[in-house]
Amino acid sequence: MKPIDLAGFEAKFQASGDPWNYRTSAFEAAKRRVLLRACGPVRLGRGLELACAIGETSRALASRCLTLTATDGAPTALDTARRLTPPALRIDYRHAVLPQGVPRGPFDLVVVSEIAYYLSARDLDRLARRLARTLAPGGRIVVLHHVVPFDDTAQAPARAQERLCRALAGSMPRVVHRHHGRYAVSAFRRPR
Repeated sequence: MKPIDLAGFEAKFQASGDPWNYRTSAFEAAKRRVLLRACGPVRLGRGLELACAIGETSRALASRCLTLTATDGAPTALDTARRLTPPALRIDYRHAVLPQGVPRGPFDLVVVSEIAYYLSARDLDRLARRLARTLAPGGRIVVLHHVVPFDDTAQAPARAQERLCRALAGSMPRVVHRHHGRYAVSAFRRPR
């Protein structure tokens, strides 16, 4: 199967406002809780979430950050996220194409979830370099991805997660590393 591209993601969100059942799936809710635990117990300043889709994780992350920038490449997903998000949560939803669209930091928390395997190996390496530069001293990067194979990816999910983790580990220590059956989560912390 051909890897999905931005037009494919946009078509999915246009056809179904929530194509992966982020709002109603017990599995997705459990995975979000794992991701939030990997973010650590401390409330942080500026947060960044890449590939936010309809903002379910963004709204959960908002309680962990004073401000949150959430990006996605699908305009329809961003429209849905904005509509579902109460203004008091202070989430700045932005259109961005990865890897070049990573907003300027510094950020105290960066979340990269379920996007690595849609990027080519070369673009994933570029993304890792950009993420390392955008993280503030003492900041944390959390990466969570499926590790079982499925159709429409640009590279094998487990390989993409490991590649991103290996690249980040080259510049900062890993403070969380767990496998949860179908997905894995890791967190990295930049020294102060």
